[in-house]
Amino acid sequence: MTNNRNSFAGMIAALIIVGAVAALCSEPTQAAKPVESAQAASTTPGTVELTRAQRTASGIETQTLRMIRFQPETRTHASVLDPGPLLQLRGQLRSAQVQTDAARAEAAASGREYRRLALLNSQGHTVSDKVTEAAHAAWETDRAHLQSAQAILSAARDTARSRWGGVLTGWALAARSPQLDALDSGQQALLSVALPRSGAMRSLAPTIRVVVPATGGSEITAQLVSPSPLADPLTQSATYFYRAPRAGLRTGMRVEALSPAGQALDGVTIPNSAVVWYANRPWAYVQSDATHFTRREIAVDTPAPGGWFVAQGWRGGERVVVKGAALLLSQEFQPPPQPAGSGGGDDDDD
Repeated sequence: MTNNRNSFAGMIAALIIVGAVAALCSEPTQAAKPVESAQAASTTPGTVELTRAQRTASGIETQTLRMIRFQPETRTHASVLDPGPLLQLRGQLRSAQVQTDAARAEAAASGREYRRLALLNSQGHTVSDKVTEAAHAAWETDRAHLQSAQAILSAARDTARSRWGGVLTGWALAARSPQLDALDSGQQALLSVALPRSGAMRSLAPTIRVVVPATGGSEITAQLVSPSPLADPLTQSATYFYRAPRAGLRTGMRVEALSPAGQALDGVTIPNSAVVWYANRPWAYVQSDATHFTRREIAVDTPAPGGWFVAQGWRGGERVVVKGAALLLSQEFQPPPQPAGSGGGDDDDD
């Protein structure tokens, strides 16, 4: 009788153990589904989820983008020219012009004298043939001097145009030239601005902005003078003469110039602090809602003050991450969290 009771108790204990083991084995299978679905929701490509508390702790800051009217610009270089050769050329041209004017006056006077004597000689020989011939010889000599002076002046003009162009040569030839006087006194500087080969322009910009390094990067406005006959020695691009206030410009400087290019566009400026690089491409994070930040590719081919101008794919009012973008990129590519207890269940079997 005692043996039967012991056997019955053993069977009950065995059933309890089997039931407990079955219950333990079934619990992980039922709990796995919500873990997997939650993990999939938090690893959407290009999106990072942060709670408000995590965002505050990480120092994530955003900035609202504003729609702006932007004028694209071509960045090129300008050289500050030495006005000395141009001023020296003015002296040479003026000297040649004075000599030509003097020779013209002498030729005109000797021509009138010869015609007067020739008339008298023809009217009763009141003037001898010898005197008349001497007057004609003097006139011919003066005409030769005039032709020589004109040739020298013409050569000087051609040389000047081949180096300085027609406008600056006209300044040098003028009896009064306030433009050259401003260069001579140091009030203004003469610039040679090179346009890139690919930057074909339908019309020349009447004004450009020049960055002056000596004043901490401040900008001054330069006004177009004329095309230059010479190419830029470094880029072999076409060059143009501009004049600007001397300010911090010094002869021989090579400074940056910004020239308008194309029509003005509507878009936004992405700050430099918002740009992160991944796979050799630039990106920025946009706050899509209270807790989600989405990575979006941007174009960095149009520089703007403080960042990059984009006209497509972005709109005003969006909030872009300007502090902590690199942290979001690192967070995005962290491996997903493993379910609790996974990978370690066999350690307790021993």
